[in-house]
Amino acid sequence: MPRSIGGFRMKCYCRKIAYVNLSDGRVEAREIPEEYLTNFLGGSGLAARLIFDLVDPAVDPLSPENVLVFMTGPLTGTIMPTGARMTVAAKSPLTRGWGEAHAGGFWGTELKRAGYDGIVVTGRAEKPVYLYIHDGEVEIGDASRLWGLDTYGADIELKKLIGENVRCAVIGPAGENLVSIAGVFFDVRPDGPRAAGRCGMGAVMGSKNLKAIAVKGSGKVEVENLPSLREYLKRILPSIMSFPTTQLYSTYGTTAEVGPMYTYGDLPIKNFSMGTWDEVRNLEGEEVAKRIVRGHRACFNCPIGCWRYVDCEVDGEKVVGRAIEYESIGALGSLLLISDPTKVAKLHQLCNKLGIDVISTGVVIAWLIEAYERGLISDEKLDGIKPRWGDHKLVEELIMKIAKRDGIGELLARGVREASKEVKGSESFAMHSKGLEIPMHDPRAFKGMGLQYATSNRGADHLYGLVFRIEQGERVTDLGIHERVWRFDVDGKGRIVAIMQDWHEVIESLGICKFLMITPGHVASVYSLATGRKTTAKDLHQRGTAIFNLKRLFNLACGMSGEDDKLPDRLLKEPLSNGGASGQVVELDKMLKEYYEYRGWGPDGYPKRETLERLGLMKCLEESKFDAYKTLLEKIK
Repeated sequence: MPRSIGGFRMKCYCRKIAYVNLSDGRVEAREIPEEYLTNFLGGSGLAARLIFDLVDPAVDPLSPENVLVFMTGPLTGTIMPTGARMTVAAKSPLTRGWGEAHAGGFWGTELKRAGYDGIVVTGRAEKPVYLYIHDGEVEIGDASRLWGLDTYGADIELKKLIGENVRCAVIGPAGENLVSIAGVFFDVRPDGPRAAGRCGMGAVMGSKNLKAIAVKGSGKVEVENLPSLREYLKRILPSIMSFPTTQLYSTYGTTAEVGPMYTYGDLPIKNFSMGTWDEVRNLEGEEVAKRIVRGHRACFNCPIGCWRYVDCEVDGEKVVGRAIEYESIGALGSLLLISDPTKVAKLHQLCNKLGIDVISTGVVIAWLIEAYERGLISDEKLDGIKPRWGDHKLVEELIMKIAKRDGIGELLARGVREASKEVKGSESFAMHSKGLEIPMHDPRAFKGMGLQYATSNRGADHLYGLVFRIEQGERVTDLGIHERVWRFDVDGKGRIVAIMQDWHEVIESLGICKFLMITPGHVASVYSLATGRKTTAKDLHQRGTAIFNLKRLFNLACGMSGEDDKLPDRLLKEPLSNGGASGQVVELDKMLKEYYEYRGWGPDGYPKRETLERLGLMKCLEESKFDAYKTLLEKIK
């Protein structure tokens, strides 16, 4: 029987969250209020609403009082293509504000089949533990034999304890050692992990002495109108799959983007300091496919299959599993001037095994090499290491040191913002926004991406908006973006960035993938058929706007302000001398003014009272028990 509250039939949702207090071992299944599902949808949006309720913004991110949330969306585990996504969220130890990361694979679907939409973890266990969730039951087990193992080893040993037929989320040594750039890794075997890498969620998990979460379910994720939904998807899927980008991703994965983005001047080279590099040809999609890719895989119910499988040998060692992608090619390849894809693959696998974010790792190592090259770091601090560009052995050693917090790795483990504070004169080329390292898209090539990075709630974020797609000529008429946008223009970018950020809040809240080139109107129709709740693209977009602003309020309560909506000087003041973005810098201030006005925020970056009332968020602020929100309320005008 479908659950019904107030006449709202709640198919697609389990309507349950497992609350686990690791300090005292209490486990409780709680029903999700209908209001939360209506207004915040699921996934990232629902996680934000729960964290707003449960987490004091003044809390230390690595204290037992922080809360770690794993949350699926209503379309996760359904017949909706790419309905495999889920969110991990907490106050971030890297940004000290809103933190979230996302993953596909199979884990989220399995959690819903086990009877839960999400998990809320509080407290800290006295010794290492794991959670085992199966068909409504939640067990806390001893993970002492898993502690210290890498992500692959932990997956193997956990399955020896409870059986092979489970899906696991694990942290590696980096998470155990509270490295600020540690991630959570899902479905590690047999084909390599899906990484929720950003914002240090692995460190939060490690701070709770939680090594792993295994899930297994025999239930089904039902939808309201299965025949109509199946027929609708059958009708729209051919046009979606015929989209050129979709076809390229099916063939080469995201490595298909390397060549085109290099031509635009978008692929970062040598810590965002160079516009051209002849060796990039070795890292382009066709070359990578020819040299190291041996097949492809797909997440649950995904017709695209962008997930590549690699099998190669480097330095006498086998590298088998998850293949390199656009971001890892940028972060561990072009950013560091490493051009051999086999070596990039080895470094990528090492990050996955040790449990650290590839993007942040590449950025902080690039910063170190440049700082040393400029004479800003002395040899005494480097344990005999001689940082230099293009040296994969050096990078391998530094990755190990970061995961162990050993020597110079202790500094790098804090992330590039905190590291640069310790090295005078290096902050201008410490590539981050709000403390989150900048991804592998240079905003001097796509000006809107600069604004997106500066204003994203979790820090520099290429996924919440994907504005470079609009700047390449895509239109989103369902959301009012009818015009063709030139990538170097700044006029109108404030409006476009805000619209796209809010829509991508919807995508991450529903539990579907951004690589599915589906219109907002189609998304609204799918949501309506799946849940039984009639909605429109405009309605969903309004929910996305509310979710974005709720996260903004959390950041403001954590002590951030409009002063944190910024980019490093390199992007604002240092044009590239050659390449597709030659002579360009990001004119952030002009775009930021328009952006604030469009959002209904004041010039200080605080949402206006009328904006919060329109979005239904004043009630959240006024009813909060935390002093930080009471203080924030006094600043809202």
